Order: sequence, then structure tokens, then C-alpha cells
Amino acid sequence: DSLGNGGDNDPLDVMEVGSVRLDMGSITPCRVLGHLELIDEGEMDNKIICIALSDPDASSITNMGDLERVKPGTIERLKDWLKRYKTAEGKGENSLASESPTSIKEAMELIEETHERWKNLCGKGTGYVSPDHGFWLDAPGCKGRR
Repeated sequence: DSLGNGGDNDPLDVMEVGSVRLDMGSITPCRVLGHLELIDEGEMDNKIICIALSDPDASSITNMGDLERVKPGTIERLKDWLKRYKTAEGKGENSLASESPTSIKEAMELIEETHERWKNLCGKGTGYVSPDHGFWLDAPGCKGRR
């Protein structure tokens, strides 16, 4: 990030802001609204913010401004929760690289960059991943799978 924090070496986290509860880990078509850049124990941990296309409010929420108009205070509650959620474990508060969520364009660029890295790790991209990079994927069709 712009503050010099490295990544946390895990996939992107997605926070869905609709009014209908989704199962954790579910695969749900959604509309990307932006993302928040959480700094968690000195590591960048990007949080994609989206709304499920099946949500009753999805037709009214197409960006972060709409989210705030339709569900006032949601962005502040998200930021507050992200900063404080590890304090229950006795850890300090997290911070954000910026108090403002990024644009849809920036969030989509982050998603595309992450997807390219995944494709390279799985041997499906055009980039090169050194064999001594320190991690591999054990997933169907990926290099680490035997």
C-alpha cells in the first residue's frame, strides 16, 4: 500500500452488505461497490465491499454513495467493526490506510490483479512464479496438486 505495508498472503476478503444473511463461503453473484484497505497487525488486508444481486436493495445500490443513501451509517459501522474486531482477542485496534472506501474501478483492478496472481500460481496465467516463492496451491488444476 501507499504506507509501505505488505500483503497478508491470503485471498481477498469480501464483505457483503445486503439485508439477507448468506452462508459463509457461499458463492453468490454480487455487485462490487468498492473496498477498504485494512491494516491488520502491520499487513494490508483488503476488504472488497459488495451487495448480492439477489438482495432486495441491490437495484438501488450501485456504488458506495448509494449504499450510504439507502443504508445510512453502513460504511461507518463497517470501518468501526474492522478496526475493533480483534480487540476481543486482546489485540490492539486495526487501522485503515484511508478512511474513504475506494472506487468501484479501484476495487475491480484489485480483484483482477489478485485473479492474475492466482492464475499464475495455478500455471494458467502468463506470468512467472518462482518455485521458491514460499507457497503453493493444493487445488484441482493447480501446480501444487498431485
